[in-house]
Amino acid sequence: MNVKIGNILVIIFLIVVIFFSYSDFNKTTSKGKHWMDPVVSKEEIAAINWVKNNTAERTTFAACIFGGELIMGLSLREGTEGGDWSIVKNPVERMSEINEMFAKATSERAYEIARKYGAKYVWLPNRSIFCGYKWFYPSRQKFENKKYFKKVFDNGVAIYEVNEVEK
Repeated sequence: MNVKIGNILVIIFLIVVIFFSYSDFNKTTSKGKHWMDPVVSKEEIAAINWVKNNTAERTTFAACIFGGELIMGLSLREGTEGGDWSIVKNPVERMSEINEMFAKATSERAYEIARKYGAKYVWLPNRSIFCGYKWFYPSRQKFENKKYFKKVFDNGVAIYEVNEVEK
């Protein structure tokens, strides 16, 4: 009789553990999805060829951290984030403004931020991006404003040239 009660308690315990493990697994998977998905897309690798063929070495691209790493690592161009960006002056301010540029800035503000950091181009991947605070999908709409930006490449990954605008 005691063995049956012991077995029932073990089964109940296992059911409770499985229940909470499963719910925690779903929550963890949801929060970690961006970290488990590829942080560089196939189209980005292909877009690097355009960068190499159409821009000078050391050209700066406004990009998220992983985009900046890719650009620097495969093309000898620079990113506003990624690589050694953390040793530049005011790295937290830079990270905050680049995040703002992709997350919520208007076309004009995005342009101002790109110019402030010397970006000649904006790298807009076809995946969620991480600029230091959270993962999100950036909107292309602000970069379609022809006063400030000119689309020069698009294979799913869009590259926008930052225009010279007189104020």
